[in-house]
Amino acid sequence: MIEVHHVIKRYKVKQQSESKSWFSNLFKNEYKTITAVQDISFHIEKGEMVGLIGLNGAGKTTTLKMLAGLIHPTEGWIDVNGFVPKELKKDYLKEIGLVMGNKSQLWWDISAYDSFELEGHIYGLKEKEIEQKVKELAALLDVMNLLRTPVRKLSLGERMKMELILVLLHEPSILLLDEPTIGLDIISQNKLREFIKLYNKEHQATMIITSHNMKDIEQLCEKVIVIDHGTVIYDGQIENLKTYSQEEDFEEIIAKLLEGGQTR
Repeated sequence: MIEVHHVIKRYKVKQQSESKSWFSNLFKNEYKTITAVQDISFHIEKGEMVGLIGLNGAGKTTTLKMLAGLIHPTEGWIDVNGFVPKELKKDYLKEIGLVMGNKSQLWWDISAYDSFELEGHIYGLKEKEIEQKVKELAALLDVMNLLRTPVRKLSLGERMKMELILVLLHEPSILLLDEPTIGLDIISQNKLREFIKLYNKEHQATMIITSHNMKDIEQLCEKVIVIDHGTVIYDGQIENLKTYSQEEDFEEIIAKLLEGGQTR
């Protein structure tokens, strides 16, 4: 379903010269090249739930954005179900859903339901279809009483549930979830994980999940890809990783792996 081959992503970042005045910096720019992703390769089968793990700045979100077609690889190529993400073809966009915990896709000053209606019409859904799907998803996520509340008045956890409903309206077969349980209490985290498992089972959806909450990864995923400084240092089954390590706690296993920074 997903093939990533020797992908590199570099950015040019504007820098201010300390040797020049602020006025000179306005007219003559200096740039620094930053490598966010360094030669990563992996493949994911249909229906798999895969955890993408790494420290802050490791390249996880950059990888998800390239898979979604929001940014383009500097080198290498990506194939997702026969599509090249950066081409942003309509048929491809109907296949994917992207949730980013630190960036809202909902309109801030209107209710979540209004955003759902707009999203549904964009994907060609009829009014009754939108209403039915929203009710089903909202009931499962326990947010029925919040559908008409302006998004700006929702808590972070409530907004994350609404974000998930938004991307699931068109029933994507590929889900990219960046910190899906951020801001949720323990009970809500467990409900959301169960919901993600149910969606995966019913739709055979392929999922990539990034999270700093290792319980998300351990309870949802069978396979993990660990990235360190833009490079894949582990790609395989969680059980194999546990067998290889002397540690019993999954979070400790990942911490040790990242401290070593060596490819497994």
